[in-house]
Amino acid sequence: MALINQKQQSAYQVKGDLLDTSMKYLKNWYVFVLCIGLSLGAAFAYLEYATPQYKVSSTLLIQDDVKGDAGGKGTAFSDLNMFHISKTVDNEMEVLRSRDLIFNVLKSLSMDTHYMVEGKIKDKELYGKSLPVRVVVYKLNPGAYAQILKLVIKDNSSFTLESKGRRVLYKFDQLIKTNDYLVKVEKGPSFSANFSPVIIQFKDLYRMAESYSLSGLTVLPIVKDANTIVLSLLDPIPERGVDILNKLIEDYNRENVNTKNIMASNTIRFIDNRLKYLTNDLSVVEGDVEKYKKLNRVTDINTDAQMNLQNSGNYDQQLSSSSVQLNLIRSLEKYLSQADGRYQLVPSTLGLKDQTLSNLIGKYNDLQVERQRLMRYNRPNNPLVLNINDQLAGLKSNIRENLKNVRRGLTLERNSLLSKSSQYESVIRNVPGIERGLQERSREQSVKVSLYQYLLQKREETALSLSSTIPTSQIIDRPAYNTAPAKPKTTLIYICSLLGGFLLPFSVLYVKDKLNTKVQDISDVELSFGTRILGELSHNEERKTSIVVQKGSRTTISELFRYIRSNLGLMNDTVKNQVLLITSGMKGEGKTFFCINLGITLAMVDKKVVILEFDLRKPDLLKDMNIKQEKGLTDYLNDPDIELSQVIKPSNLAPNLFVIGCGTLPDNPSELLMSYKIGLLFERLRKEFDYIIVDTSPVGQVADAFSIAPYTDAGIYLIRYNYTEKMQLGILEDISENKKLKNLMLVFNDARKENRKAYVYGGYGLQEMKA
Repeated sequence: MALINQKQQSAYQVKGDLLDTSMKYLKNWYVFVLCIGLSLGAAFAYLEYATPQYKVSSTLLIQDDVKGDAGGKGTAFSDLNMFHISKTVDNEMEVLRSRDLIFNVLKSLSMDTHYMVEGKIKDKELYGKSLPVRVVVYKLNPGAYAQILKLVIKDNSSFTLESKGRRVLYKFDQLIKTNDYLVKVEKGPSFSANFSPVIIQFKDLYRMAESYSLSGLTVLPIVKDANTIVLSLLDPIPERGVDILNKLIEDYNRENVNTKNIMASNTIRFIDNRLKYLTNDLSVVEGDVEKYKKLNRVTDINTDAQMNLQNSGNYDQQLSSSSVQLNLIRSLEKYLSQADGRYQLVPSTLGLKDQTLSNLIGKYNDLQVERQRLMRYNRPNNPLVLNINDQLAGLKSNIRENLKNVRRGLTLERNSLLSKSSQYESVIRNVPGIERGLQERSREQSVKVSLYQYLLQKREETALSLSSTIPTSQIIDRPAYNTAPAKPKTTLIYICSLLGGFLLPFSVLYVKDKLNTKVQDISDVELSFGTRILGELSHNEERKTSIVVQKGSRTTISELFRYIRSNLGLMNDTVKNQVLLITSGMKGEGKTFFCINLGITLAMVDKKVVILEFDLRKPDLLKDMNIKQEKGLTDYLNDPDIELSQVIKPSNLAPNLFVIGCGTLPDNPSELLMSYKIGLLFERLRKEFDYIIVDTSPVGQVADAFSIAPYTDAGIYLIRYNYTEKMQLGILEDISENKKLKNLMLVFNDARKENRKAYVYGGYGLQEMKA
C-alpha cells in the first residue's frame, strides 16, 4: 500500500510539474500570439515576393546496343560484329551533364539574354511567345554582363536603349555596336508599340552551363543499376525548362548517332581503298587471259585433263585464298604499325576466318569509338580516357600477337597446299602447255572476282547501316512540368513560420528562465522531509509603510498574515510555538517587515507579543516602527544595572505589542550573543509574554541566529520571490538537514501575479529527506 501511495504521489507531482511549467508560458500567451502573427505575416510577404520555381522532368531509357544497329537486319553484319558499342548508364549520365553539351544547348536557345518587365510587387521575366523584342547577340565582352539595359519601344520602327545613364535612339534590325557588345534588336512575337519598358541583362553562358552541370540539372537513375534515368531542373518559366530538356535530349541523340556513324564511315573508306587496288589487279588479269586466248587460239579442253585440272585447281584456289589471307594479314600488320594510326579504327577482318582476331578487332574498335566520344567532352588526362588508352594498348598488342599466330597457321596451310598442288601438277604434265596456262590465268581471275564481289557486298551493307543508324536512348516521358511550383512550398513555409513563431518566444522564455538566478516560485525550492511551509505573502502594494496589518483591514496581504497566524497553531500540536526566530539567507528578504506585521496579527487576538531586535549589526526594526532608539538589548546584556523592564517599549501599533530594540551597536556582537544573560532574558520573557518574535541577522552572512536558536521554539525562514538567489537555497538545505533551527518553517514573501500559482497556507514538503 505504501508503494502504491508513493507511486500515486510521484504521478501527482509529475502532473503538477507539467502544469507549473505550462503556466509559465501560458501567462505570456499574448507574446506567442504576436510572434506567430508576425511570423505568418513574414511568410505571406515572402511568398508574395518570391519567384516560384517549377520542376521540369523527362525520363530516358539508355539501351544497351548488344548486337549493334545491324543486329536486326538479318545476316548483313552477322560475320562482322563491328558496330557494337557498350553503353553504361553512369557514363551516359556524365555525358548529359557535360558542360560543352549544355553550353551548346543554352547557346542554341539564346539563353545569353534575359528579359524583364517591372511589376508592382516583383519583376516579371519574359520568354518565348511573350517577348515583345528579341536581341540577336553577335559578340559579348566581359563588361556586358555587368550592364542593365532598359529598352523602351517608341513606335513600330524605333526604340530607345538606356545604359549607364545614356539613352540612344535606334531602329529595329539595326546593328548596335559598343565596347561591350555587338547586338541587333528584332521585333518579337508579342510586339506592341505600347509595351512596357523591357529590362535586358546579358548572362555568361559558360557560368550558366557550369551551374547547370554542377547543380541545376539533375540526372539520376530511377532505381539503382537501372537503364532508365530521369532528367530534371527547376525554372521560374516552365516553358523554358521544357525547351532546355528537349534541346538537350536532341543534341545528345545527335552526338550519339554521329559517334556510331564514324565507324561505318571509316569501314567504307577502307573498303573503297581495297576495291581500287582489286579493280586494277582484275583488269590486268582479264587482259592477260584475253591476250593469251587470242595468241594461242584456245577453244576446247579434254575431259580427263579437265577433271585433273579441276582437282588441281581446287588446291590452287585454296592456295590463292591462303595467299590473299596472308596479304590481308600483312596489310593489317602494316596498318597497325603506322605511327599516325594510334587512335584510328582498325578495318574489319574482311574474309579472315579467325574468330578470335575478329573479336579482338571488334573490341579494339569499340574502345576507339568510346575514347573519341569521351574526348569530345573531356581532357586527355581524364581518368576514363587514360583507362581506355591502357586498354587500347593491351588490345593492340594482343591483335599483333594473334596476327602472328594466324600468319604462322596460314603459312603452314599454304605449304601443305603447295605439296598437294605439286602432286596434281605431275599428273597433268601431259596436258598441253597452252591449256595449263589458260587454266592458271582463269583461276587467278576467279579469285580476284570473288574477292571483288565480297567487298562490294560489304560496302553496300555498311552504307545501309550508315543510313539507318538510330539513337541509343529512347524517350519514355517527354519533358513536362508540374503545374504546382516546386519552390517555394507554400504549406511547408507556413508550417515552418508557425513553428518558428511558437518556438522563438518559447526559446526566449526558456533561456530567460534558465539564466534567472532568482527564486521564481515554490517549485524552485526542494523541500526536505519535515520542512514545512508556513505561508505565502503577496506583494506589498503600499510601499510607503511597512505596516500592512490593521484592525478591520481586509486586504489580501493582511488576510495572508491571519492565515499564517492560524498555521502557527496547526503546525505543532505538542509544543507551543512561543519563541519564534525570524531569519533569512540575505538582507532585504523582508524579515523586519514580517516580524512587525506578524506581531500585530498576534496582538489582535489579545495575545501579548514582544519583538526582539537581535540584528545587532544593521538594525531596522525600530526605524520601521517609527520608535526612537534608546536603551536596548545590548545595553541590558552589558550593564547589570539595567532592568529588563527598562528596555521593553510599547509599539504604539497594537495594545498588546511591545518591542525591545537593539540599543547601542556593540563592537563584538557574536561574543555578546554568547552571554549567559541571553538564557535569563528568554526565561523571563516566556513568563511575561504569549509570543516572542526574534528578528535576527541573515544566516547567509553571519551566524548570529544559530547562537540564539537553542532558546527558541521554532525557526521561520523567509524566501523572497525574484530576490533570493537560488545559490542561497543551499543554506536552507544545510539548516534543514543538520537541524540547526528548531521546528523549521518557510514563508515565501513578495508573491506577484506572474509567479504565484496559489497562496500556500500550510503543509509539509513532499520531498523525502536526502541521504
